[in-house]
Amino acid sequence: MLQRGDLVPHFQVRRLEGETFGYSTIWQHKNLLLVTLPTLNSESAGAYALDITARVRESGDRDVECVITRDPVPGVSAPAVVVADRWGEIVFAVEKSSVSGLPAPRELIEWLNYVRNQCPECEGEAR
Repeated sequence: MLQRGDLVPHFQVRRLEGETFGYSTIWQHKNLLLVTLPTLNSESAGAYALDITARVRESGDRDVECVITRDPVPGVSAPAVVVADRWGEIVFAVEKSSVSGLPAPRELIEWLNYVRNQCPECEGEAR
């Protein structure tokens, strides 16, 4: 499983809505919220996906791309959540044995806010 500090590999998946998404279309332009769900559909996975989608919309953050998929992503198991900055550096990643163990959608919005408010110059000095 990818971890904090790793780079998101370029991938192409089918979103839950059915459209194809290629990571290269947003790389260096938008932050990423990637949610991988198990291949088997469940009521809890569907509710989780709907809640995340609604909260991302409510946040009004146009600098984030929310990708929810059942397709495999290299280095990411399912279910899992990855939050990465626009350059593909992972700032938060977690995998669980079930969807119910994944972070609450409000926590994911907090991670996206953290990424949006990072100071690249400050981060560089700290390294």
